[in-house]
Amino acid sequence: MPLIKWRDSYSVGVEKFDNEHKILIELINEMFVVVRDKKSVDHLETAINRLIEYTEKHFAAEEEALAQVDYPDLNGHKDMHKRLITNVLEHKKRIENNDDRERTDFYHFLRDWLLTHIVEEDMLYKDYFSNT
Repeated sequence: MPLIKWRDSYSVGVEKFDNEHKILIELINEMFVVVRDKKSVDHLETAINRLIEYTEKHFAAEEEALAQVDYPDLNGHKDMHKRLITNVLEHKKRIENNDDRERTDFYHFLRDWLLTHIVEEDMLYKDYFSNT
């Protein structure tokens, strides 16, 4: 049973982004399984790399769409995305150094960041797409 379950309240009103957010949730849930089952660092690195790759694609698509609707805080939103990728890479380095506690901390960081970002930050652009 996944720790994060999609709720309709997470919907930003853009089907493409909702679907991408659902995939991000699945990837983070997979990360939880790797951490919970204490799988090898190699397993965790693979999960992290998949998450980074997908997240970068999602962020690029979201930023492009925000530019098309003249979203006023596009630069701030881009900065949040950049900070997440930087933070993920920092966590990844600590995990590569076999910091066992870091595995759990990293999962909690991702879960909290994703849900907070969707519910607080991504909801701010919802109205810009409903008017298009």
